[in-house]
This record gives sequence, C-alpha cells and structure tokens, in this order.
Amino acid sequence: MFCNGGDQCGDNSDERYCNIGSSVPRPSGWIRCPSGRRCIPSSWVCDGLTDCTGESEEGNCGKNTAKTQDSAAKSELKSLFLRKRKPGPSTDRWGSQVHRIAVALHLADNSTFDGGNRTGEEIRYELTTQLLHRLAKDRKMSSQELALYIHALLVACMDPRDFYGNDLVRELRRRVEAKGKYTNPFLILALCNAGDTMTARDMESVTAAYHAKHRPFWIDSQALAIMALSCISSRSSVSVDELTLRDMLQELKRRQFRNGTVDNFRTTALVTQALFIHDSYKKDFDLDKAIKALTDGLNGSKSLLDTYYALPVLSRKSLLNVTTGHCRKEPVAEEEALQKVLDVTGETMTVQYSVWIGDEINVGRTWRLRMRVNSTIYDGIETVAKIDNRQKVEYNVVDGKPYVAACNGKEDDPEMGMFWFVYLKTLSSYNEPKLVEESPVDIKLQPNQEIILWYKRGPWSGKSLILKPVTSP
Repeated sequence: MFCNGGDQCGDNSDERYCNIGSSVPRPSGWIRCPSGRRCIPSSWVCDGLTDCTGESEEGNCGKNTAKTQDSAAKSELKSLFLRKRKPGPSTDRWGSQVHRIAVALHLADNSTFDGGNRTGEEIRYELTTQLLHRLAKDRKMSSQELALYIHALLVACMDPRDFYGNDLVRELRRRVEAKGKYTNPFLILALCNAGDTMTARDMESVTAAYHAKHRPFWIDSQALAIMALSCISSRSSVSVDELTLRDMLQELKRRQFRNGTVDNFRTTALVTQALFIHDSYKKDFDLDKAIKALTDGLNGSKSLLDTYYALPVLSRKSLLNVTTGHCRKEPVAEEEALQKVLDVTGETMTVQYSVWIGDEINVGRTWRLRMRVNSTIYDGIETVAKIDNRQKVEYNVVDGKPYVAACNGKEDDPEMGMFWFVYLKTLSSYNEPKLVEESPVDIKLQPNQEIILWYKRGPWSGKSLILKPVTSP
C-alpha cells in the first residue's frame, strides 16, 4: 500500500515521499532511492522486495547488504545525537554527556570539528564551559570522567595538557600511578591516545585487567584492555608480545553467539571495536551478524550510551581512533583571532575578561583581549560579544548610561535576588576584585586588568558588597 495514492497511516506519511525533488530532505532513518525521486525506510533495503520505482534498491545487495544498511543506520544514529541538542542557554544544550557526544560525532564524521562547522564549534564551546565548571566546583571528578574529557578535548582539537592552565593528562597519570596494580584499562587507553609516555608498568596493569575475572561479565573490560595494549604497542617503545595480543583477540571471537552478539549490546559493540585491530574480524568472527545485532538492538533502545558505543562500529572505527591526527593546524590563539576579526591597530594593551556564575564562583569562561589604549569596560564587554555572539550583553539605561542587565540570555532576577555585577581586578595583584558601581562606559581600563562579569545574589546597592571579602577562584 506504500505510495499507492491512498492515505493508509492517517497522516499521509506513506505517500509523503513518493515523488519529491532533490531539495526535499529525507526523514531520519530513511534513504533516497537510486532515482532520487522517492525515499524509503532504510530497513527496506535488500529485504528481497522492490520498493523503489525505476532502478531498484535491491540491485546491489549480495554480500554488500550490511554496508548499505550500515550507512543508513550510521546516518540515523548521527541524527539521533544531533537531536539531543536542547534549546536554551548555550552552556547547556548538549547535556552532561557532551564529552561522549563529541567523540561519537567525530568518529562518525571527522569533519565535525573542522573550522566553520557550527555544530563542532558549539560542542567545543559547551565542552569548555562544562569542564571549567567541573574543575572549579568539584576537584573530586572521577578518573573515568577525566579520561572521557581528555578524549573529547583531543577530537575537538584542544590541548588536554594545557586546558586553561590545567594539565589534565598529568593529573590522570598521577591518579593511575596511585592506583597500584589494577587499573581500569580505559584510563591507560586515554593516556596513550593523548600521547603520554607509556611504561612497562602500564602494560602489566592492562594485562592484569584483562585477566581479572572479578565479576560475572568482564568481556567489555577485556576489549578495552586489548585496545589499550594495541595502543601501547603501536605508539610507544614498550614491547608488547604480538602473539599474546592475537591470542587475546582470538579469545574475544570465541565469545560470539550464533545470533552475532557477545553477551549484551555494549559488550558486542566494544568487542567489535577491538576486533578491528589487525582486521581480526575477518576470520572466525561474523561481522555482518554482529552489526545486524547492533542495528536491531538500536531499533529498540537508542539510548545515548548505546549509540556512543555503536556509532564507531558502523563507521568501522574504534576508541583507538581518538587522536588529534585530523587537526590540520594548531588552533589560533584567541587574542590573535580577536585581532584579526576586530582589526585592532595602533597602541594596544592586554586585558582579561571573565564571566563568573553563582555565589560559589563557577568560572563560565575567561578571555585574554588585546584592546586599544583608553578603552572602557563597555568596550571590553562588546569586544567579546563581537567574537562570540553567545556572550551578548543587554543593558538597562539609567540617565542615558548603560548598566549590565543580562548576559548570554541570563537576566537579572529580582525575585530570586540574582543580579549581574561588574568587578575590576589587577591581574598581577593579590588584592580582591573591586565592585564597579559606575556605568561600564565611565571606567577606562588599565593594562593587565581583569573585567569580571559576576551573576550572583546581592542588593543593587554595592555598599554591603564592598565590605564583604571576595575571593578569586
């Protein structure tokens, strides 16, 4: 009854994509017929039934069925990630799993973080602000989460060794060294992908993790251990017994059931990722069945975590592909980018601009700006807004002069007692930031000053705030 001229579904969905032009986008999870004039669900490809007019979608199936369906499933999963984007503040559109989203989208499309890709730029921005919040608020971030952030920074072409002065790789290494004999192999894999120096102790820890049968289901950990060993073998001077590695891979293949799975969904995805090492899947492992099990499983679940594990498999990649190899050049320093965009000429000075959120001072972001001499606080605020429109500031005008009333969509909230305040601080001084009660247009900046836009509780009058000590983060 598909495309027969009658509305069988009640919403005309069975007739909507029957005779369309090239400009009409296909629905998520559908593909275009070879003629380009009709779209069909991807699950109909190579099912033995002809659904396209003209050239059939069944013509080139044979042994390539999985590849066609993989491409459609990959496209659908990528769309699933993109639909996770929420409206609202730009610092919380992708959620707490933004690090995994960054990695999965990169492995599905290595142009995600190329210059000019809006999705990549938005994810990079939220990744930065979220990680700054975590580092400022909670120094007890788990080692596993730290490793996830390191992976995300790598694919986003940001240096985890110098993230706003924080060497995250060194911190993870410190934690690994303190763990003793057993270490989660994912931590070693993240260190290896980040280019940290591998040691014989790392290899011993990963090997111990492979053999540690401390729970009923450990195959997923074994797959991660094998990927870590492969990384150590290919990217360091530490000698890894290749015969032992191949024996481990062979052991994983023996775990596959007749339906293509290896224990549960996520274990199947991780094992398949590991078997891309040395093309091990080509012998004694049914890759087509494994991928079919993953695509069928996603039809029922499609959780973000499941998608994160499965998407690399559909792209024939693994967590071993988390590197900076796709980064074409070093990111341009922010002050250099500002100079190019704003064409700052003549005598200049360097100032800093920070956004603080809440009474506990969670640092939203910090910029180093190159400004013309005699610039005002207002000029600094507007400079950041020009380079990043997500930092647009709105003002209340009193007696013809502007006062900050909103930033990045976050407005003064009288009922909650939350307002935007402007502070000034000298970077080289240990003195506390000083509240600015004048309009931003009235205060000229001095070299090496920091403008602080702080959203916090407090009365409009600054007298009580002046007396209250303020501690910088």
